[in-house]
Amino acid sequence: MPVSRMVRRTVPVIAFFVLLTGITLSPLSLHLNSRVSAKVNGEWDYYHFQWNLWWVRYAVEHGQDPFYTNKVLAPFRHNLAYHTLTPSLMPLYAVLEPLVGRLRASNLIIWFSVALTGILMYGLMRRHGTSRLGALLGGMALGFSPYMLDHAGSGHLSLITVWWLPLVLFVWEKLAATRRIRWAVLAGLVLWGMWMTDTLIILWGGLLLAPYGLLTLVQAPDRRARLRVILLGGLALAITFTLAWVIGPLRQTLAFDTSQLEPARYLTLRYYSVPLQVFILPNLGSAQRIGFERDETLGLLLVALAWAGLVVRTRDRLRWFWLAAALPALILTLGPDVKLLGVRIPLPFRLVHAAFHGQMRTPIRFLLPAMMALILYVARTYDPWLRRARPAMQRALAVGLVLALIVDYGILKPYPATVPPPSYSFYEMMRAEHYTNYDYVVLEVPSGPYTGWRLIGSHPEAMVYGVIHEKRMVSGLLSRIPLNEHVFYEVSALMGWLTNSRPLDASAAAVELNHFVDQWPIGYVVVHQDWMDADRTQQVLEFFNAQHSLCYIETERDAVLYRTTSHPKGCPPRRPPQTAPGVYTITFGQPGDEGFIGHGWYGHENIGGAIARWAGGKNEALLYASLPPGPAYTLTIRAVAFAQLRTIKVVAAGNVPGGGKIEKLGYITVDPGDWSEHSLIIPAELVQSAGGDLVFSLSADGMASAADLGLSTDPRPLTLAYDWVQFRAMQ
Repeated sequence: MPVSRMVRRTVPVIAFFVLLTGITLSPLSLHLNSRVSAKVNGEWDYYHFQWNLWWVRYAVEHGQDPFYTNKVLAPFRHNLAYHTLTPSLMPLYAVLEPLVGRLRASNLIIWFSVALTGILMYGLMRRHGTSRLGALLGGMALGFSPYMLDHAGSGHLSLITVWWLPLVLFVWEKLAATRRIRWAVLAGLVLWGMWMTDTLIILWGGLLLAPYGLLTLVQAPDRRARLRVILLGGLALAITFTLAWVIGPLRQTLAFDTSQLEPARYLTLRYYSVPLQVFILPNLGSAQRIGFERDETLGLLLVALAWAGLVVRTRDRLRWFWLAAALPALILTLGPDVKLLGVRIPLPFRLVHAAFHGQMRTPIRFLLPAMMALILYVARTYDPWLRRARPAMQRALAVGLVLALIVDYGILKPYPATVPPPSYSFYEMMRAEHYTNYDYVVLEVPSGPYTGWRLIGSHPEAMVYGVIHEKRMVSGLLSRIPLNEHVFYEVSALMGWLTNSRPLDASAAAVELNHFVDQWPIGYVVVHQDWMDADRTQQVLEFFNAQHSLCYIETERDAVLYRTTSHPKGCPPRRPPQTAPGVYTITFGQPGDEGFIGHGWYGHENIGGAIARWAGGKNEALLYASLPPGPAYTLTIRAVAFAQLRTIKVVAAGNVPGGGKIEKLGYITVDPGDWSEHSLIIPAELVQSAGGDLVFSLSADGMASAADLGLSTDPRPLTLAYDWVQFRAMQ
């Protein structure tokens, strides 16, 4: 075929799939730099795939093995052979990321995978003699299948690389047809690329390539040709295993001790299997399954055409080959067994389960190779009818079938996309920090050290910040890690509390924090207030502000940043903002007071027209401040009492390990109703003895709640509302 004619026929097909992908992925495609994939039920996995792309490139650039990392789920080092690392996508990411940025590059890879799957399936079907209309429908059926839409909606970059399947069949066909070495080399590279994408992908390829390889041997013209195909196939496999050994992931997989992993139980496998009735009545079968996801069905249209094809007469006998090729994968999707007439019948997935030591956990994911084979079966069954139809009928069928697929697969339903976590400038500051003998950990609060199977804590998406600061961190998701390492985060006094696995034992957690600061070492702690409710936030701030191994640095929007004493920069004094010469003010109505409060406080709220904080829950509220030693200071408090007159005893002490000098500053009496200001003197000797580092106790003579007084339903015990506290150096 002339090149110009090929271009005229190919470009519109590519444009069709690229455009349809853009429409399907909207609004993600319209906001490539401000949205991420996220299912409507709140599930998302985009963050660890973004981290994967960054990590592989970072490891290669720094001469490290990308299959091992200590960058997440600190303080441990992990083998990533069973993680969804997807290093095969790194070359594409390396090209895109410098041009369009990290977020756009990751989102464009989703676009690329969906469109390329449809394009390559179209090309394979045309190679097999399917009409252009049949191939177009086949490309749509695979590229925009419920499976693809579901996993694209979760940001699963590994599981939407379905384009490997038509590619590997095309390359093998060329190998068998030409029997040339270059195609064997390319086949070896493709198989290695599939393995470097995900172990599941190479299994998909094997399920289709094994029967297809036998078919090409049968179709070979003579014994000599068959022998050459076998030898070239062996060469392809040799290249695959050589690359997998030298570069990965074969050595790393063999080095992985799977006995330390938690295996999936049969009960779990059944939950993630396809119900048998899906292959008979797709919608009914899926609806009966609790926790149903869209990827559990082949779609109504494909199932109906496949069943009807059993009675359709056509001369194309190869259609039966593709129907037979679909059966092994279909059987695997049914899981470890099926229940018929009250009896559980074991199925071959049990062998897969045993071979991978219980780590192949989702039988439903074998639906894709089955679907591809069924599409080829349906195409060979009905394509002769399409070819015989008149042009007008073909156009009508084309429109009707395209619309039917769009409706059946829900292609035009809104794509689930959401706004990613906000960025913070202090992560860029961390990235610029380089120390020869100090490789620190960033501890995000709340903490979310996840595995793909066992969930502890919350907000593992903090992992995406690791792409920015490039330091070790705790939060994140790795598909499979040893069980004892994951249990560590539950039983640890500190990490168990930060992952919400156990209540706070303040003394034990403080001992562990000091140990982790020195030994991991922890360099920074970031508290994300927007990821916790008000009570949890106040408990976290109260604990961290009381620790001598941490120092408050700044508040940026909703994130509070602490540095630790092990960091080479050390701890700056906890000095309130200087609002005038010799004047330091803590303003409770603005972000930035979080580093100065201890127990006995509630969050920011509107109090009588001013944004301030209530004190309460305890009679005592603690306040921390570091003042320049030398002069005495006037302490001025602007406050209003709740409901009735309150007397507050103000005590100051040196905030030093083991306790410091304590001195009662005096009493203030605060009226309810209007804001008022009250002043006391902080002696210069007290400031000097503590090196300026002080803690203030504001103890009220009682508290009450609005609910107790019949004023509202608010049950919080309240003492005073504080607008600001000011420290003024005396001359």
